[in-house]
Amino acid sequence: MSETTAQPSTTPDGKRALRVLVVEDSEFDAHMLIGLLRAGGFEPEFERVETEGGMRAALGQAQWEVILADYNLPDFSAPRALEVLQESQLDIPFIIVSGGIGEDLAVQIMKSGAHDYLMKGNLARLVPAVEREVREARERGKHREADAALHAANEQMRIAHEIQ
Repeated sequence: MSETTAQPSTTPDGKRALRVLVVEDSEFDAHMLIGLLRAGGFEPEFERVETEGGMRAALGQAQWEVILADYNLPDFSAPRALEVLQESQLDIPFIIVSGGIGEDLAVQIMKSGAHDYLMKGNLARLVPAVEREVREARERGKHREADAALHAANEQMRIAHEIQ
C-alpha cells in the first residue's frame, strides 16, 4: 500500500502536506482539528464524513494518511469506523478524538486496533500523535515492501534452481 510509504511532501510555504479523513458529525469540531494541525505545521487536505457509507466511499476515493474519529456520532461510531477501516485492509493510522468516554471504552477500542485516543478537551497531543502515527505507518509500509521484494527474490531463486 504505497500511500504509507511515500515520503512526506511539503507545500511551498514549508508546511507538511497531510491527507486527513475526519469521521465527525460536528463541522465545527472537524474544523477545530484541522486548525490545530495547521498550527502544528501541517497543510491538511481533508474530508469530513459522518456515516459508514460516507467513510467507505472516502476510503475508496482517496489515499488518506490519518483518520481522526469522534467516538459517538448519531448514525455511526468510532468502533464501527475502525471495523470499516480494518475490512478495507488499508494501513491508515486511526486516532479517536472524543469529548469523553470512560477509560474502559478507551482501553477496549485501543485493544481493537485504534492507534491513539485523545480527549477533545485536551488536544495538546494531537499534532505529536499524528506525526508519530503517520511516521510509523510509513515505516510499516517500507517494511512490507522490503518483505515483498525479499519474497519475490526468493521465488526467483527457487524457480531458477528448478530450471537447472
